[in-house]
Amino acid sequence: MNGMTMGAGVKDLRHSLAPVPARGGTRTESSFAPITLVFLHHAGGSAASFAPFTRQLPAHWNLWSVDLPGRLMATGERACRTSVQAAAYVARELRSLLSGPYAVFGHSMGALIAFEAARELSTSGLRPEWVGLSGAPAPGHRPDRAQRHLWPRERLTAFMQGLGGTPEQVFELPDLLDLMVEVLRGDLSIVDTYQVHPGPLLDAPLTVFTGENDPVAGPRIAAPWSGHSTARTTARSWPGGHFYLFEHVDEVCTAIRDEVAAVSLAGR
Repeated sequence: MNGMTMGAGVKDLRHSLAPVPARGGTRTESSFAPITLVFLHHAGGSAASFAPFTRQLPAHWNLWSVDLPGRLMATGERACRTSVQAAAYVARELRSLLSGPYAVFGHSMGALIAFEAARELSTSGLRPEWVGLSGAPAPGHRPDRAQRHLWPRERLTAFMQGLGGTPEQVFELPDLLDLMVEVLRGDLSIVDTYQVHPGPLLDAPLTVFTGENDPVAGPRIAAPWSGHSTARTTARSWPGGHFYLFEHVDEVCTAIRDEVAAVSLAGR
């Protein structure tokens, strides 16, 4: 993995983002076993972004989130700079922990990594029950091919402000802003250079989540994800821009619960 170190990247959202401890035993195939839902964050984000979702999802679900290395709280780890590195990191972290049915939900950059990590895990017998892809243009359908990770600091800062999702107080703290801009720069290199990894299509149900007014990945731009799985694909959309999901946590969680339930019932 090009020198990247192994870290405790998988966090338990229900236990104050504590690292998920290693589990022994083998994978449980029962459709009645508690499901684990794994969240993957957007560019510049972290596991903490999904903390509000814990109050709206079923209490018996395991809720995990994966921090890519190089976050503000994990500066000792070498950051991923390509989708190949990021998907391999996530798959490796999860492979040693998963022991039952699981699903994955990723937003923006996290959606790309969720898709590729799910494909990689499937090749080793860890097929997800369901994959939710939020706020990400389908491969080959990005509105532009700008290499944003090469932009100067001032332009990246303006980009952060325009897209939303960053507290306004951050822009008044130069040292913190510098750190966040550099994390965003590294993550955008994953997004800006992304191409679908070689290999078979994903064999798991997909749900494509979008904000109706998202300039990055609105419903039309995200719709072609349906061609990247051999299983069914559904679509859900809400009013709002790129970070619509944090404005509609209750509704998004209801949709996640319903989609996972539909998959579980179909498999019984």
